[in-house]
Amino acid sequence: MSVRFTNPALERKAKAEKRLRIFYFGLCFGYLIVVGKAVTLMSQDNQKLEKIAMSQYRAAIQKFSDRSRVLDRKGQEFAISTPTWSFYSDPREIKNFSETASLLAGVLNIPKETLEQKFKEKRKFVWIKRRVDATTMEKINQLNLNGIYSIKENMRLYPHGELAGSVMGAVGIDSQALGGIELAYDSYLMLNQEPGMYLRDARGQLYLAPPNLESISPKGDVYLTIDKNIQFFAEEALKRAARTYSAKAGVALIMDPETGDIMAMANYPSFNPNQFEKADFNVWRNRAVTDLYEPGSTFKVIVAAAALDHRSIKLDEKFNCERGSFVLEDGEAIHDHDPYGLLNISDIIKVSSNIGIYKVSQRLGREKFYQTIKDFGFGSKTGVDFPGEIAGILRPVQKWRPIEAGTISFGQGIGVTSLQILSAFSAIANGGLRVQPHLVEKIVSKNGETLYQKEHRVLARPIQEETAQILTQILKSVVAKGGTAPLATIEEYPVAGKTGTSQKVDPKRGGYLEGKYIASFVGYAPADHPKLVALVLLDEPQGYYYGGIVAAPVFKEIMLKSLNYLGVPPQGTSSEVLVASKQQSSLSHFGFMKTTTEIKKEGNYFKVPDFRGVSLRQVLKTAGDFPVAMEFKGRGEAISQSPAPGTLVAAGSKIYVEFKPLY
Repeated sequence: MSVRFTNPALERKAKAEKRLRIFYFGLCFGYLIVVGKAVTLMSQDNQKLEKIAMSQYRAAIQKFSDRSRVLDRKGQEFAISTPTWSFYSDPREIKNFSETASLLAGVLNIPKETLEQKFKEKRKFVWIKRRVDATTMEKINQLNLNGIYSIKENMRLYPHGELAGSVMGAVGIDSQALGGIELAYDSYLMLNQEPGMYLRDARGQLYLAPPNLESISPKGDVYLTIDKNIQFFAEEALKRAARTYSAKAGVALIMDPETGDIMAMANYPSFNPNQFEKADFNVWRNRAVTDLYEPGSTFKVIVAAAALDHRSIKLDEKFNCERGSFVLEDGEAIHDHDPYGLLNISDIIKVSSNIGIYKVSQRLGREKFYQTIKDFGFGSKTGVDFPGEIAGILRPVQKWRPIEAGTISFGQGIGVTSLQILSAFSAIANGGLRVQPHLVEKIVSKNGETLYQKEHRVLARPIQEETAQILTQILKSVVAKGGTAPLATIEEYPVAGKTGTSQKVDPKRGGYLEGKYIASFVGYAPADHPKLVALVLLDEPQGYYYGGIVAAPVFKEIMLKSLNYLGVPPQGTSSEVLVASKQQSSLSHFGFMKTTTEIKKEGNYFKVPDFRGVSLRQVLKTAGDFPVAMEFKGRGEAISQSPAPGTLVAAGSKIYVEFKPLY
């Protein structure tokens, strides 16, 4: 048997030493963990470390940047950006939801309950109200509310309101382009769009960090081909006529036939891009490029152009218009609005005979007719720099039914846009060249660098120059006494044009809608040296619905104001001598009249004509009786001459003319 004696004092000492050792080892282990963590942090990627460090005091808010300007051809602003303020909240910092909501409701005109509901959302960032004015911003800042902050944003502003609204399009609250030029050229107009970095200072206030300048690509101001004043002329005249005749809609277009520059593109009804959210979406569309219609009698000019250009008919040849009613082999009947007898091509266009133009189309043949239609651009997009353009409807010639070649001749069975018709008549006005239409002239960066410049593009030559000149003489008769559009006559300037009155197609049941018409007029002036070509269209006018009554006066008003505004001198006999000579030479070429060249003579001297834009053949015919020596260089159409037009020269002098191919 063993007996163990203990010493209480020694046991207490041993336990104390044990606890001390445990504490020591624990302290060393903790130190090693801290050191190891420090080494790990120091070895991490700098960007990852920065992200971890910054996460506690920065906030990323999507900031939508400034947009470049949109201007007219003379630098008048159509669309600009202006500063505004937007308010947001961090609900976690709001101590009293009810009190804060009550104070804000009175300033922002937002129901208190709506604001309280926003504050109850479990998010760090909640928009309260976007884009308030400076006065409202100051009132809210004076409240000094916790958790309520403001940031500066840019708001799109259209200084002229509805003017060219359908062309401009619109920009949403977050600077996203919603249509029109804003959408078509968004890549140039949007200067920069990236998350804006807001840093929170020691007091909890947010401030914008410096932007990443390397991410901003070169952008610029967009200059349109549109002239603000001509656009105004077009919109005002169109709106007045549409309201007078209670029309459903309308379009007015004006273009430079030489360059393809669209000077005005008016739509009725239009909308104010500053308040785009209040407009019906159907009002947004640009009907000039998106709406399809059957052109009616304006298309008869395309038939005449094809028949004359292919020498399928003679100018003095007459067609029997059957006293106003003609039954086809399949039993279908074609009617005229008056009982016409024998008419030549000029009279057929002048009085707009359906039967006459049908017979012309039969003489032409469907293959040649179809090709000329295609050459004028129908069935294809014009290529204008605007979103949403449609190509129209033109069935392949192989699928034409026997009657279709006839109905298409007077504008039925084919779908076109207003811009396509305008483009086709521009080709006639400029001597036979179909040019690319444009809405944008150039894009210029902030430092003055030209980022984009439109190019003059000739797309096709549907007819020869001589044909175009003959058509001009025929179209001048339309606005003369006995024609369908005497209301388009302008005393100061000769006008060439054509009326159109077409029934509206029933898209659901086929056929045509009873009592619903589209009235139009398209023409150019001054007829013999056109500066502008214009189209006016009214959809479903009430009461009167003929193009010569409803649309022609609108054309007259717009054209007269525009030419006067551009400073185009009124046309008189003295300024038309050479032009008349050229036209008579063309008519003689087709066997319509004998050549009678007219050259102005003043005493013993002769006044040099203006040969520019004229073919070599025409120069020779015009100068045939001119007692001077002619010297030519190149081929195509005349681009320069020496001496200058109007110079007085003596007999035996030398005149130098240079030519250049245009197509």
